[in-house]
Parts: sequence; C-alpha cells; structure tokens
Amino acid sequence: MRAVTHPGPVAAERQEILPAEGRPVALTLGAGLPLEDAVAEAMAAEGLDGAWLEIEEAIVSTLDYVIPALSPDEDHVAWYSDIRSFGGPGRIEKLGMMVGREGGASFLHGHGLWAPAGGEIAMGHILAPRTMLAAPAVARGTGLAGARFERRPDEETNFTLFRPSGKEREAETADYALVRLAPNQDFSDALDTACARLGWESARVHGLGSLIGAAFEDGGTLDSLPTEFLILDAEARAEGRTGPGPEIAIVGVEGGDIRSGALKRGGNAVLITAELLLERC
Repeated sequence: MRAVTHPGPVAAERQEILPAEGRPVALTLGAGLPLEDAVAEAMAAEGLDGAWLEIEEAIVSTLDYVIPALSPDEDHVAWYSDIRSFGGPGRIEKLGMMVGREGGASFLHGHGLWAPAGGEIAMGHILAPRTMLAAPAVARGTGLAGARFERRPDEETNFTLFRPSGKEREAETADYALVRLAPNQDFSDALDTACARLGWESARVHGLGSLIGAAFEDGGTLDSLPTEFLILDAEARAEGRTGPGPEIAIVGVEGGDIRSGALKRGGNAVLITAELLLERC
C-alpha cells in the first residue's frame, strides 16, 4: 500500500471519533443565493449544529469547483487546481456535503458530480460560496445536535481540516458518530476499526475525503497521487469484512478521468483526510 510523508509531525491519534446525537432531515435549500448560505439558513431553521447532506438532480445557475492537483511546493503533499466554472447553468448529479463550522460561521465541504448544460459530467470539490441553485432543491441526510465538524489547523498535513467537535454521547447509546481518519491508513480497514472502537456491530458510512490513488476490486486503478472521493455506498463491521470495500466515485489530477466502483481492501491509503458520519445499524 502506498504512503506519503507529510510536512509535519505524525499525530498519535489516527482516528478521531465523536459519538453524537442526530436525526434524519430533509432540508429545502433556497435558490438565488450562494449554496453555502442556503445550507446554513436551512440548518439554522432546524436548530442543527452540523450535518451530512446529499443533493441529487438539482439545477444550478452557476457552479464553481476545483479538482486535485500536485503541490507547487514542499509545504503540502497535494493542492488544488485553478478554479473551474460552468460559466452558466447546469445540473448537480450528486453532491455530498459535510457541514460544520469555522471561526463561528457555517462551513461546507462538498464533493460531487455535475455537468454544465449540454456538457459532460465532471467531478471535484465544490466551491459552495460561488455556486447558486437555479431552483429550490432538497438536501437529505442526517442533522446533528451538539456535535459537528470544526475546521482547525492540522500540524501533520499543514492543512486546515474538519475535526470532530462538541458534546460527546456515550457510544453504547448513540446512533451516530463523527469520524476523521488521518493519512496513510487503509480506508476500508479503518472503517471497520472505527466501528469496533465504538462498540457497534455495524454501521452505514457516509462521507468524503482523499486517497493516494485508487485500486478497485475489479482490478482497475486510478494512478493519481492526489484524489478526491465521495462515498456512494459503504458499511463498516466491527469483526471486519471480506470481499469488496466501500463503493466510491473518485477523481484525480486528470479531471476527465472519473472512476467509480468498489475499492480493493488493503490497498487504498488515506492521503490527507477522510470526514465521515457513521450511522449505527
């Protein structure tokens, strides 16, 4: 399994886990204002502190995004491309959003798939303050009370990253948990380990992050050091699993090369971070 050396000291804790209180939500997002603001307003109306939300089949009047890129210096192992823009209307096919806070304000981290009107599907990291819905859309997922991801500096990677924050529930009575995975651990195995640490038999896994390339169960590969992925379907089991790993969509430095499928277990290391919501089942 590939690994990278980050610029800072390796953190002792490789899995940050926060059992949390949550509930299913369906939020109507307003059109004509930045997506980040639309999400923040809808969450405030429901009294939510954090959330994992998904949008499918939404129309946008404008959408800006970036894809992974090689780092221009030694301060980081990877970076972001120049901003890419539709320059007009288009659609979101699927967007996953981890919503938390930074400096007291709402902050949204989203990966997804989209296309300009009449154009081809693209994937990347959405720039929510620069994206607007053309019509109201419904975001479905899990809303959290008393817990959230919060952006804080991370010495190991030299990035500002989402980290679990807030009131911790007893894992044995909680139905949800926020989990942040640090670099250089196999993604599939780490999910099972987190589930075991919570004392849960199994959990559905929602979220996004970055891998060091990608190796799929069917033998396919994505040969790109930096990537960004969105979980499409994943389950963790405390006793571990055999067979295919989580199903993801993923993009690398060649933005047109979008892959999807089940990951090969034991062969896919986290690059910078994975931000996850585990739902007990």
